[in-house]
Amino acid sequence: MGWQMSESEIQKVVVQALRKQRHDFINHLQVIHGLLQLGKGQRALDYIDELAKDPRLISDALEERPSSTEEAVTDGNQRR
Repeated sequence: MGWQMSESEIQKVVVQALRKQRHDFINHLQVIHGLLQLGKGQRALDYIDELAKDPRLISDALEERPSSTEEAVTDGNQRR
C-alpha cells in the first residue's frame, strides 16, 4: 500500500536530515559566538530567545522529505 522505502533508503533519509540539522545548529552557534566576541551579549540572548520560539528548528527537517521519517521507518519495519 503506497510508497515504501528500503531500510537503506530510510537510513539515507535519516542521515541526510541529521546532517542538515547539524549544519544549521553549527551555523546558529557561530552567530552566537560572533555576537559574544563583539561584546553584544544582549543581542546573543535575543537571538537565542528567537531560536527557542522557532518551531522550524525541529519540523523543517521532517517536512523536507516526500514522506516523514516516522512513516518511512514504519514502512520499513512492517516488511521485516
